[in-house]
Amino acid sequence: MRAGPSNPPAISAVPTRRLLRLLLLFFALTLPLAWLWDRWGQDLYIRFLWAIREPLYDAIGLRPRRGSPVGPRPFAIVSFVALMVITPGMSLRRRVVGSLVGLAVIAGFHLLFLVVGDVAYTAFGRSRRALTKIVPFLLINDGIPFLVWLFFARDFLRQLVPAFGEPAQESPGPPASSG
Repeated sequence: MRAGPSNPPAISAVPTRRLLRLLLLFFALTLPLAWLWDRWGQDLYIRFLWAIREPLYDAIGLRPRRGSPVGPRPFAIVSFVALMVITPGMSLRRRVVGSLVGLAVIAGFHLLFLVVGDVAYTAFGRSRRALTKIVPFLLINDGIPFLVWLFFARDFLRQLVPAFGEPAQESPGPPASSG
C-alpha cells in the first residue's frame, strides 16, 4: 500500500511504557534531589552567586540592592540535572559536558538576572516600572534549564518526535505566470 493523501505514512510510535518509565524515573530522581537541594545545595549555590556577584558589581560600579523582592529561582537546577541523568541514548561524555555547560549557563543567567534586578531597582525604585523590566528575565530564567536540556537531548527528541529530524518542507511559491 502506497502512502498518499488518504493513507499517510506510518509513524513509529514511542512506546507508552517507555515514556511512563522515564516519567517515573524523573520523579524518583527529582524528589530526593529536591530535598537535598533545599536542605544544603541551594544555600551553597546562593553563597557562590553572592561571592561572584561582589567582584562583578565592583567591576561595573553597581551597588547591590539588599532586600530585592525578586531573585534567581535556582530550583530548576534540580530538574535540569535529573533530565540530563535520565535522558536515554546520551553518551556519558555528552551527559557530563552537557551538565557542566548547562550549569554554567544557568549560573551565568542567574548572575545576569541579579544585575538586571539591581539596575532596575536602582533606576526605578520599588515600583511597578522596575518589575516590568525584571519580569521578562524572570520568565527566561525559568525556561533556561529546559532550553539547555533540549539542546543536549536533541538526538533523543528526534527519536521521540520523528518530525524534529526532518528537514523543513519548502512551501510552494505563487504560480509562475506565463507571459
